[in-house]
Amino acid sequence: MFIQKIKDIPKDVQIEILNDFLQKHPKDGVGAYRYLSHLYSLNNNFQKAEEVLLNGIKNNPSNLWLQLYLGDFYFYTLGDKNKAERVYRSILDKFDKEEKSTMSPYRYVLKRLTAIAYDKKDFDSALTIFEKFFRIEPSDFYASDFIKYAEILLSFGQVKEAEEVVKVGIKTHPKDMHLVEFAREHFGFKVEKRKESIDTENVIRILVKTSLIKEDEDIIPIVEKYVLPLLKEGDVLTIASTVAGISEGRIYSPDSIKVSPFAKILSKFINQKSVPFGGAAPLANPYSMQVLIFEYGLLKVMFGLTMGVIGKILGFDGWFYKFTGQQSAILDDPPASIPPYDYYVILGPKDSEEFASRIKEKIGFDVAIVDVNDLGASWVIGATSGIEKEKIEKILIDNPAGNEDETTPFVILRFTQN
Repeated sequence: MFIQKIKDIPKDVQIEILNDFLQKHPKDGVGAYRYLSHLYSLNNNFQKAEEVLLNGIKNNPSNLWLQLYLGDFYFYTLGDKNKAERVYRSILDKFDKEEKSTMSPYRYVLKRLTAIAYDKKDFDSALTIFEKFFRIEPSDFYASDFIKYAEILLSFGQVKEAEEVVKVGIKTHPKDMHLVEFAREHFGFKVEKRKESIDTENVIRILVKTSLIKEDEDIIPIVEKYVLPLLKEGDVLTIASTVAGISEGRIYSPDSIKVSPFAKILSKFINQKSVPFGGAAPLANPYSMQVLIFEYGLLKVMFGLTMGVIGKILGFDGWFYKFTGQQSAILDDPPASIPPYDYYVILGPKDSEEFASRIKEKIGFDVAIVDVNDLGASWVIGATSGIEKEKIEKILIDNPAGNEDETTPFVILRFTQN
């Protein structure tokens, strides 16, 4: 993984290395164009960032990921939705049939075009794109997407179709209160009230909404801006592990990952079952398995898988993750994160304990790095000393921050007296 190997050296040296590499290897296959553009963006040299991507597309016209990077550069870096939309539609025109694969740009282009069309109130276009997006049953069809799609259908008088869409949404997102209320209001659905998590009677959970936290972005100024003014004595700050990983730059773009035969074979040992609108296990994806091999080494991953098989025979779950390492359990594969990082493989922070301690040094409050999902998994992967990890895990078991487009990577836990 060429990009990851140079990330610890100064940014200006990285730029020199990448420019030299691309002069010698214009048919890039290691994600060098994307990362070089990213480095220029960090320096606010947006003209150069754009030039790099355009040059990459010129030299690699069949690489649709590069074109998606360009669209995302316009959308998420420059905020130019018109330019972004033109790029996204150009990519979509290159597909003559629908593709369900999470490792195809197809679904990610649809995701962005639905958002753009909906925001523009271009419901004719939005309806067509949502129909395509819905048909491939993607795991990144958020609860908010079900609401938007149903709203559009209702605007065209398609009440029955809207109701069917909401039914699917309720089935796949039963805990989302916005979707539940929408179903009650428009269709009279009777949905059981969401059950609260364990041990929340004596704690207030404050969700902190932020701007998009970007690759290689120092997270401390963000904490100081959005979180610190809200903190009171005795509070505990929890931070989503995926966001922590993104801020450390621990992300892998698809065209930077060279999938080995070993990764293809080993990923077959992971449960391959894929649930409509729910996806499959992250490491069932060979790209994710390859990243794990890069992180821990082939022998350790093979040993972990062997122990996982033995554990299954003996009736024990989780041995693979236990013997391989923490990252095997918290790694996110596409499309687990929010755009523009939804097609990246993302690891958690390199050292979760150190990450938490570094933030506490700056803000003076206890910090926990957590990996939580809507399936009932809640894990404190790193924390400052004195934190009761099991207690925090129980408080967050219902995933109050969500895993979709909520942009609430921080949750403040404020404990009240018994």
